[in-house]
Amino acid sequence: MILGILLLSTVVVALLLGQLARMSLRERILQTVAMLAAAFIFYGLVELLESATH
Repeated sequence: MILGILLLSTVVVALLLGQLARMSLRERILQTVAMLAAAFIFYGLVELLESATH
């Protein structure tokens, strides 16, 4: 399950990075901040799931 979530998140990040190339600098900065926030949330969820299964 966790491996599937990681794979899906990798695809989403790749798509978002492709979208970043077509944005203005301000939009890139906002998108990058949003991606970093999502990554921290995702990491927290993975840690929570791992601790719940042990």
